Amino acid sequence: MKYRELVSRFKHKYSIRVIAGVLTVALLGGGLGYSAYAQNSGPKLAAVAANQEKEAADQDAQELLNEVLKGYADTQAQKEETVYVVADAAGGTKSVIVSEWLKNPQGAGELQDETDLREIENVKGDEPYVTNSDGTITWQAGGKDIYYQGKTDKALPVELNITYQLDGKEISPEELAGKSGKVTIRMDYKNHEKTKVTVGGKEEEVAVPFTAVSGLILSEDFTNVQVTNGKVISDGKNQVAVGIAMPGLADSLKVRDEELDTDVTIPEYVELTADVENFSLNMTMTMVLSDILSGLQLDEGVDMSGLSDSIDTLLDASAQLVDGSGELSNGLGTLKNRMGEYASGVSSLKQGVESYTAGASQVNDGIAALKDGSSAFVSGADSLSGGVEQIAQSFTAENGLLAGAGTLYEGVKKLESGLNAAMTDEEAASVREQASQAVTESFDQGTREAIAKQASEQFEAALLDGGEAIGQQLCDSELYATMVEALYQQKIFEAYQAQKETVDLAIAGYAAAGQNVGIAEIVEGAYQQQTGHSMRSEVEAAVASTLKENVAPQIVEGIAASGSGAMGEHVSKACEEAAKQAAGQAAVSGAAGAKAQIAEQVAKSGLTQGAGALSDGVSRLYDEGITPLKQGVDAMTQQLPKLTTGIDALAEGSAALVANNSALTEGARKLTDATGQLTDGVAKLQDGSGRLQDGIGELDEKGVQKLSQIYHGDVEALMERADAILDAGKGYQTFTKKPQDISGSVKFMIRTEAIKAQ
Repeated sequence: MKYRELVSRFKHKYSIRVIAGVLTVALLGGGLGYSAYAQNSGPKLAAVAANQEKEAADQDAQELLNEVLKGYADTQAQKEETVYVVADAAGGTKSVIVSEWLKNPQGAGELQDETDLREIENVKGDEPYVTNSDGTITWQAGGKDIYYQGKTDKALPVELNITYQLDGKEISPEELAGKSGKVTIRMDYKNHEKTKVTVGGKEEEVAVPFTAVSGLILSEDFTNVQVTNGKVISDGKNQVAVGIAMPGLADSLKVRDEELDTDVTIPEYVELTADVENFSLNMTMTMVLSDILSGLQLDEGVDMSGLSDSIDTLLDASAQLVDGSGELSNGLGTLKNRMGEYASGVSSLKQGVESYTAGASQVNDGIAALKDGSSAFVSGADSLSGGVEQIAQSFTAENGLLAGAGTLYEGVKKLESGLNAAMTDEEAASVREQASQAVTESFDQGTREAIAKQASEQFEAALLDGGEAIGQQLCDSELYATMVEALYQQKIFEAYQAQKETVDLAIAGYAAAGQNVGIAEIVEGAYQQQTGHSMRSEVEAAVASTLKENVAPQIVEGIAASGSGAMGEHVSKACEEAAKQAAGQAAVSGAAGAKAQIAEQVAKSGLTQGAGALSDGVSRLYDEGITPLKQGVDAMTQQLPKLTTGIDALAEGSAALVANNSALTEGARKLTDATGQLTDGVAKLQDGSGRLQDGIGELDEKGVQKLSQIYHGDVEALMERADAILDAGKGYQTFTKKPQDISGSVKFMIRTEAIKAQ
């Protein structure tokens, strides 16, 4: 089992907070605590009283456990060792993982270590190690601290055994689950670690002075709770029983309970009795330390003034704890006062979600309209293709424009030949009329449509060349910003749904650390770490591509389709009028002179050349205008299926976007409703902190002050033996191994499995 797997067995961070906070109070109540943790234990106990049943992330539980142990650890040690033990409900060991912390205050490149662990793993970095020939290991630290873990099969120095009784008869934990009656839970600790010391000039064997502190979370089904060698703390709803034992200490000190004050004993076990309905028990946690007794400062010798100073220091520390609980209560009052600002922020969030869903609906409606309009566009394109085909046939038909232009040219040549003969005024008028009719007939036979089409095509080409500018204008418009925000929020929501548990755990972790981090920040950060770019930049690129490649061309084509016809008709009419005027002027000028002069004028007017140019122009118009136009229209109609498919996909995506609108608005509503519950919870926390402050004051008065009584009596002999025992505790610095030239510290965390009723 790896380190993280082991830590994951400590599932309820709020249960750990209850135990951790109460263990601190219990130690102080027994005279063995430290004031360093005074200000941290209170808020955790109060927070659990309101939130005991909530689940939390394994990593958060690990960090909290480390924080709790920090108050008891020897921070001066160069190697800190934590032994994590998972046990069954009877205390039997199931798995052991050892976590090591090698400190590197000098920033050395290498760190030397000794260990008998197996399956060693660096848990906070990738720094490697090598095993030396003498069995030691060398870490390539690179100036950093090293954190590693490993496994061991070594027996624990302190054995935990838990027995259960129901109505006076012993029963297994499995059988006890779900039963009701008078329940007794006894936790016995056996100290197996012995060492040689010198007392009064003689060598003796004493037990290493381990101190075991155990905590149990009790449901409301436990009543009339009594704890031997411990206390019960309650906030009116939740109960936590804690007990302390010092296995082997009484034998090592060679004192008996009857030699001590009636209110003071050296406990060897913890026992709880209670009336229980439908028995179940959450995990228990036991913390075992070897050098906690050094907090009494007994190593200052038998000087009574020094001993009194130590007791005064302990009393001062307890007073500081009382002050710290008061500061905690004041801090929770400040938090309660700031809840109004939080509620206002949640309300703003709800309004923002409502605005987003309304915008997404508008975008969806616009895309639906675009989809509906695409059908008309496809139909128009089909009509355009048919029209171009008809124009092409008007050129190539038997009596089409190509043939008509040739006939016109031949007729003009005959006209020129006839003008060389004598000509009357009536003939001149007839020529003029015929010229006008010829121009009209030529335009009626297709010239008018050909010229109009060529002008339309040039108009469309000019518009299409400006399509890129229209696309850029769309990207600068409010539509672009709306589409980007809508799609970005959708992708954030989808990513959150896919990783909801992970994101919620991360938010809870930040909240526990006092940081307000939202869903979008966590999802965006994870996405950037995975892809190397932001989710928003990806959305912006996608929307810009859609507007430029799909929407802008449709807009341009629509304008071209609606305006090109009018432009072509205007140009063709102008050309027809110009041709008529030219032909009429030529005929009128010929009537002023003799027929020979008319012939000369006709020759000079270049009518023959004009007719030839017209014939050539019609041919070029067909080859260079109509034919490419037909090819372009055919190519466009072939691309229409892709266009309609793209519009359909856009419509489906937009529909999916708005499909979650109701879920978003409902989530915002629930968050708003939960704000009131949170406000009530903060108020309860404040009330609980006040009760905690009262409890700590009682412990100070009835526990710490009574501690001094144990030192009365045969102080000289007891202190000498106590000094030797303390030295034994200080000497036990590792459960595994360590180099002789560095200091170490070790602590054991034993967590038993829960007993649950089916």
